[in-house]
This record gives sequence, structure tokens and C-alpha cells, in this order.
Amino acid sequence: MKVSLISLGCSKNLVDSEIMLGFLKKAGFEIKEDANGADVAIINTCAFIKEAKQEAIDEIFNLVELKKKNKLKKIIVAGCLPQRYSQDLPELLKEVDGFVGPGSIDKIISVIKKADNNEYKLITPKNHYLYKHTTPRQSLTPSHYTYVKIADGCDNRCSYCVIPQIRGAYRSRTIESITAEVKALVKKGVKEINLISQDSTFYGQDIYQKFSLDLLLKQLVKIKGDFWIRILYSHPLHFNKALLDTIKTEPKICKYIDLPIQHINNKILKLMGRKVSKQRIKDLIKQIRAELPDAALRTSLIVGFPQESEADFKELSDFIKTAEFERLGVFAYSQEENTLAAELKGQIPEKIKQSRLKKIMTLQQKIITKKHNKLIGRVIDVLIEEVPEKNLAAGRSQFDAPDVDGLIYVNGDKLKVGEMIRVKITDSMVYDLMGDKQ
Repeated sequence: MKVSLISLGCSKNLVDSEIMLGFLKKAGFEIKEDANGADVAIINTCAFIKEAKQEAIDEIFNLVELKKKNKLKKIIVAGCLPQRYSQDLPELLKEVDGFVGPGSIDKIISVIKKADNNEYKLITPKNHYLYKHTTPRQSLTPSHYTYVKIADGCDNRCSYCVIPQIRGAYRSRTIESITAEVKALVKKGVKEINLISQDSTFYGQDIYQKFSLDLLLKQLVKIKGDFWIRILYSHPLHFNKALLDTIKTEPKICKYIDLPIQHINNKILKLMGRKVSKQRIKDLIKQIRAELPDAALRTSLIVGFPQESEADFKELSDFIKTAEFERLGVFAYSQEENTLAAELKGQIPEKIKQSRLKKIMTLQQKIITKKHNKLIGRVIDVLIEEVPEKNLAAGRSQFDAPDVDGLIYVNGDKLKVGEMIRVKITDSMVYDLMGDKQ
């Protein structure tokens, strides 16, 4: 049987897709890149904000059209969308042959078999599946980097977020299982391990009764080999001194701090349910800058949150000017049903949200231009991502995460994908850099 899979959403969803492909391959299914001509198409969806939901619906309807033309036999919708709307989707999407939530990706073979026998199947349990190092997995990333999910679910319950409803409570994998997985990946030649979860700094609280990301990292850096470890999704409430000291002292750990603050105004932070204050954020950033002056500090923001006044937004803008984050992403608030924030008074018009978003990005563009200009003349390590031309490659430094940050374009000969080389920075193109192989 020929099966294709479309993966949407974040890197955590990508890992789920890789696991489903692993189960499919182990069961003997033929994996097909294109849904056209497949027996079954699986679409792994995101449902975090309205844009993600719309993207998922559009892709589903594309598959429905293929099915109507007899170019596709069965459609399985997986991931966050069926988990979030398990009561509604079966009626709204009658052309779909099966649904499976992120907590049951290990049941994908059963869902396909039920669909193949025209037996409708919906699996969206509350007790979610958590993969192990022994779980089969088929990589969807280039061979030189990958994502390792250290936990699933979330206990933070921010007022705007539906993730706890979709993925349940926070559940950490064991240090032993993660270490075994990373060891196998490095042995295969992976050069960059990106550790991910909804809140990586919360790791271990559930199974070890304390924040244990620093303990996990101390095991991972013992693995022999030349590779980077990158930590993604750190909550400022749970980022502690032990973690900072570990990042500082271990050369394998990227000096890249991913710290989504979402806002800086105390009123908005409280309405968001972030459980952290402006002073805590400022003190933490000051501490990070003192301990790791050369680190790249990345954050994400939400603008247009309910009751965000012009004064609140100005406070955020002024803070961004002084904090000078090396990397920054910003989202316009999405009013999601069944969240506390959706019921708040003072919802902001979409036009104002978009205006504030553009102002932040314009401000950040000036900051990154200044910072990148200071890098000209420096020599740094670059991991080559692609070689589009004979003497030109695109790569990333330890200060750039895959998919979300900029690239470094490298001039030189004998450039190879997955190779780590020394590069002298020669020019800046705002978000991207240029350099020469040394």
C-alpha cells in the first residue's frame, strides 16, 4: 500500500510525523512523497492559531479534490486539529476516512486498516503517547540536523494557549531514553541536536520532582563526537542558574538562548497567565548577558493581546530597544475559543494588531542590522545546509536555529552539506550574512 504524509506546524509536530512514518515503514508500507496516486494520504495538522487551522483545512480540501478525481483513495487527518475538534470534524469533513490525535500516533497503522475496510475510526485519547529511543522513526530533516522531543504536553496554562487542552499535561522522557536516542543519532552523523518541548526548562519536574534540563545536558555532552546541542522553547519562569552555568561551560551546547517572553508589561503578563513579572524578565536577561555576553538571545512576542493599550505597547517597544535581542519573532494575538483570553474584555481590532506587529518588526530590523554589522570581520563556525552552486553554500552558525533564523551564505570551494567549517563574515544582508570559507 502506498502512503504519503503531509506535515504541518511546528518542529514538535514534525517529530510526530517522523514517528508515524517510522511505524509505516516498519509495517511494510511504501512511502510516497506525493499524495497524487497514493492509496492513503495522512495530513498531520496544527491547530494552535487561526492561520494554522486555515492552512490545515486548505490542505485537507486539496486532498479531498484528489480523492474526488480518483487520484487518492483514503484520507487520514492526524494531529492537533482532530484532537481539538474531535466532536465537530467527523460531521464537517465527511470525505475524511479517519482521524487520529497526537496522543495516538502509535495507532496509525490501525487507523489506516480501519479506513481501508471502510470502518470509520476516531482516536483522540487524553492519555497521550510519549515516544522512546526504541520507537521507529523516519527522518524528515536533512541528515545533518534533527529534533529530539524531550517531553510533551504543558502545565503552564497560559490564558491564550490551547496546547494543554490538545496535548495534555507535561510528560518528560527519561534522561536514559533521550541519551540513548542522541547517541544513536550522533553515531549516524547528525551534527546538530535540537532539544524541543512546549517548555524545555520545565523538563524533569514531573518524573524527577525538580527542573532537570541541566542534568540531561550534562549526560548528552559526554557523548563522543563533534556536534551541537541546541535548546529551544525556554520559559523565563523556569530558567535557572544551574542551566545557565551548564550552557556557559559546555562547548557542545550552542550559546543560543530561546526565551519567549511574550510581553513585558506586568498587566498584560498577568492577563496572559505567564506567572512572571517584568522585573524577573529584566533580571534574567541581565544575568544571561553578564554570563554569556556573546550568546544570541532569541524571544517571541504577542502584540494586540486583549486590553493592550498604546501605553502598554510603547512599554514593550521601548523594552525591545534596550534589550536588543539578536533574534525575535512576533505574532498578532489570535482569539482562540475555549481559552480564558478569548473571554476577556477589550479585544483589539485586527488592523491595530497588524500595525503593532509591523512596528515591532521594523524596530527589530534596525537592531539586527546593527548587530550583524558588528560581526563583519569575525571568524565563526558554520554548519553547511545546502550548496546551490559550485562555489556557494548556505549554512547556519550556532546562533541560528533551523527554519526560524537567518542563513550565512559562504563563498569557497569543495563545500559539502553537513560539513562544519570556519567562515569569515564579510557582509550583512539584514537577516542573513555573507562570508568566505577559511
